[in-house]
Amino acid sequence: MKRRGTVPVTACHGVGPLLLVALGACAPQEAAPVQPVIAQAPPLDAPLDAPSDAPVPPEDATLIAPTTAEVWLKGSTHVHARPSGDSTTPIPEVLRWYEARGYDFIVLTDHNKVSEVDATSTTAGSPAVRAPETGLIVLAGIELTHNPSGCTPPGDPSGKCRIHVNLLGVTGRPVGKVEWADRTTNERARKYDAALAQQRQLGGIAQLNHPSWFWGMNHELLAELAGRGYGLVEIANSAFSAWNAGDSDHPSMDAIWDGALALGARIWGVASDDAHDYGAPGTGKYPAGGGWIVVKARRDPASILAAITGGRFYASTGVVLARAEVDGQDLVVEVAPSERGSFTIEMIENATSVGKTAARSARRPVPATGYLRAVVTRGDGAKAWVQPARR
Repeated sequence: MKRRGTVPVTACHGVGPLLLVALGACAPQEAAPVQPVIAQAPPLDAPLDAPSDAPVPPEDATLIAPTTAEVWLKGSTHVHARPSGDSTTPIPEVLRWYEARGYDFIVLTDHNKVSEVDATSTTAGSPAVRAPETGLIVLAGIELTHNPSGCTPPGDPSGKCRIHVNLLGVTGRPVGKVEWADRTTNERARKYDAALAQQRQLGGIAQLNHPSWFWGMNHELLAELAGRGYGLVEIANSAFSAWNAGDSDHPSMDAIWDGALALGARIWGVASDDAHDYGAPGTGKYPAGGGWIVVKARRDPASILAAITGGRFYASTGVVLARAEVDGQDLVVEVAPSERGSFTIEMIENATSVGKTAARSARRPVPATGYLRAVVTRGDGAKAWVQPARR
């Protein structure tokens, strides 16, 4: 597999949704800002082999320093409702669940279907199906779902293969179920390519969902998929915690992510709940609320999607951060004052742990080559992942 070159990036990522910090030091140090590109949908009858509009930043891209108009926004990129077929909760109740718990946005990602909040009208051409000035923003999305057997390279001894891809902020509005899967091949990479072909039809940002399910992912494949146009990967899907963690024979998603980053891949890590069930806490097979991201953006769909594309967010299963940014040449991480409990901050440089600190803050220089990222772990096991920073 061809190795990809490293991407010079200055990290300036999200912090706690209610805490503003001074971000002047986050400005890129070496290059002028380049606006991230959000894939836009061509006409629905465009050929599948049309040139890709996947949001892959150019090699000289840097993260954009937030402006004073931007705020911290908490959101979930993987949410199901009744139209998915394996959830019983109507869309309005799903929206109330997230709004009542302080979320600023969600992406509605029903299986093989772009769902409207109001089924009697269409929001075609917009990246959102609901975008109020106050209250919950609902980005348009879809989970492209294909469950074949016998993929190569093989994974679990059962032979089960799960190709699940979210598209976030789609502008196309196909009617009914989307038929997209490539059933002519067993090659995993080609099956994932079929999802990118659908992205060219609908628009949006491509997110790899629970990729370790049935041990279907390794770091070489993840790096290859990042090179083909995937910008996001779920490193923590709360519905698949055992698969995220790995076992004695399989690496964790953190290790797979690091392996791909060490090969030069540019792909951001996401935490999600993959919610299907909205009952009492702990009930249901796929309960809501187990993972989310926090982005720095203006409170509108386009700005949120641009921040996600640019990696200006952190992923969390419960930890709130006060700082997660590059200050000068250092990556600085700080737990929010509102957080209670003990914390460990681990710095990971070029796929190697370079120090763990039992503290609420830490600082380390970004290496001259490669990347530096951080993981914050609370005493109860909740975590926050800071996106990789590069010179």
